Amino acid sequence: MTTWPWSRHRSASRPSSSDPASVLREHPVLLLAGPPADVMVNRLLRMWNPCAELGGPKGNRGIAEGVRWFGPYRLDTVGAAEAGLPLGWSTAYAAQTVRSRLRVPDGLAAAEMRERFPHGMPVGTEAVAWSLVTGLARRLGGAARLPVDARSRRVAARGAKNVVTQRPEVRQNTYCVYGNKALPWAILRSLLALSLPELDLNGALAVDDYCLDRTGSFEVRVEPFRDGDFLPYALRPGAAPGWPCTVYRFRCLPEATNADAARIDVQLRGAAYELADIVGGALLDGEGFPVITEFARQRS
Repeated sequence: MTTWPWSRHRSASRPSSSDPASVLREHPVLLLAGPPADVMVNRLLRMWNPCAELGGPKGNRGIAEGVRWFGPYRLDTVGAAEAGLPLGWSTAYAAQTVRSRLRVPDGLAAAEMRERFPHGMPVGTEAVAWSLVTGLARRLGGAARLPVDARSRRVAARGAKNVVTQRPEVRQNTYCVYGNKALPWAILRSLLALSLPELDLNGALAVDDYCLDRTGSFEVRVEPFRDGDFLPYALRPGAAPGWPCTVYRFRCLPEATNADAARIDVQLRGAAYELADIVGGALLDGEGFPVITEFARQRS
């Protein structure tokens, strides 16, 4: 574990892009409490991207296109203050990338998205970096910090909401099955009937582009995987021309209560695993990590 000697990094000159305070202040950050977890972090990084550069110099490793991984850094009170991080966390990592934000568009989930991203939704490589740190925080019991830009800091100073550090919520989890040609909606509903009863069609753009849901609880959205869509790094070693061609997304709806969300999450994870087994697909969560469930352990 690299200790962060703050006093040695302080300088009257402008901080460089490799300065710890600058890196942690300007890029998506993973925050962890308790003893060092570098072995587990590296294991999860390898699951997220089997081709990640984890053998390079500590503190500056290529983890994805346009994303470099910095850390671990041990935090103390002075270090956290200089990096603009909340107190109570012992270790920090950063996913260095180019900042790119988009105003949350209007739509059914706009209110939920604006709550999560009060200063703009990350896109491009920053979205990839944010998914990575959020997924790690979910698995390691930590938190993810998304920095705000100068304009957003000025808005926050005038009283706007300034939520930048988040513990991932169960309701925000998604399970994705990547597979071949989409099943017709009636067949999919029949296959999922035991694990997800009361599903019904809630809109269809095409035979391979439709949504099944239980109102106010959860949805299963089926979409074609198109040229130019982002392919999770975990799938890239096994991807081939023409595969994947369909994505089934299982998601808890924001209207569900916290107690219901926890129960629904278990149902969705089990249903997604069963579907992946039936169609010979690959099961990942919405942050790009392969999903290993109790169902899989029992069958192995």
